[in-house]
Amino acid sequence: MSQNNLAIILSGGLGKRFDRKLPKQFFKINDKYILEISVEKFIQSNLFTKIIVVTSLEFLDLTKEVLKNKSVKIVIGGKTRQNSVLNGLIEGKKYHIKNVLIHDAARPLIRISLIRNIVEKIQKLDCVIPIINVNDSLRKIKNNTYEDIKREDIKKIQTPQAFKFDKILNAHIKYKNKNFTDDSIILSKDGIKIDQIAGESVNFKITTKDDLQLANMIDGGKNNQVTKVGSGFDVHEFEDGDSIKLFGIKMQFNKKLKGHSDADVGLHALTDAILGAIGKGDIGEHFPPSDLKWKNKSSEIFLLYSKKLMDENGYKINNIDITLICEKPKISKYKIKFKKNISSLLNIEPQDVNVKATTTEKLGFLGREEGIACHAVITVSRNES
Repeated sequence: MSQNNLAIILSGGLGKRFDRKLPKQFFKINDKYILEISVEKFIQSNLFTKIIVVTSLEFLDLTKEVLKNKSVKIVIGGKTRQNSVLNGLIEGKKYHIKNVLIHDAARPLIRISLIRNIVEKIQKLDCVIPIINVNDSLRKIKNNTYEDIKREDIKKIQTPQAFKFDKILNAHIKYKNKNFTDDSIILSKDGIKIDQIAGESVNFKITTKDDLQLANMIDGGKNNQVTKVGSGFDVHEFEDGDSIKLFGIKMQFNKKLKGHSDADVGLHALTDAILGAIGKGDIGEHFPPSDLKWKNKSSEIFLLYSKKLMDENGYKINNIDITLICEKPKISKYKIKFKKNISSLLNIEPQDVNVKATTTEKLGFLGREEGIACHAVITVSRNES
């Protein structure tokens, strides 16, 4: 899904209502720049082929400094918000993208779950915008007269707003001499349906000093991490041979493990643990033993596939704990090699991987030295802020 999505984050506003010398996106929430926080949310979602940040020429150097370690494309904006969006879209055309999300940098508290929901919806629609209800009473006051307004008829429009790329680009080009402050309004001028999704009150735009103070209070009091646990178990019997493969490491032995692929019982259990943690079924669903194309294939393929799914869903590994169950072979001298190869394959630190072994005290088929079993447990986390 990430191959069809572009994000444009608007950071060109001068923040005249903010009453400060610097634009609001260059102030900090709990030691991080507002712009930096917004960009990180989109990066962490793992849903975008490219992220474009549109900024003003005046603050180009500061933008580069704030985002110096971020994989983004920085583009100079125009005189108005509408001009800036068009500049971002023209740059985005280079990437041949199907969908685009346009977001205000001054909305740093957006939750990644909302980004995911919008991306999911736009795959089959032309335009999706987040909206929230108005809870306060509303009145129109003019010349000391009061007129009640039905709050049921009023909605707050938020960003990111999502569009089919070609449709919003063509609309911006067509109406480039107009002055709209909302992208979905431009699209609606051509009769294109605007679909809605529930927004979130925490996704407010920082416009005043009070907003900044509120954002600091909210961000400082939240636990943004969601942690999940996955468990995997596998067993393979021995057959005649001269070596076995565990966690991608070849070990000399007087037998080998029997299986459809390379029978790496360790990587099979670990793959299942990852799939379980992220709610993506089990190894047999993705790589059925009835499919001949997986015959004698390296189990590293299965593990890397599960890692790709994990990355696409925004999860990162906290730790892995693995238990091998067998009488033979003895694995103590291989533990360090196992840890290093697992950490290398999954791009994590070796200290986050633990490998241990036990026996069944001569009980059962494992006790009779007829095979090896493996149990893997993994914890993963993702930011839901």
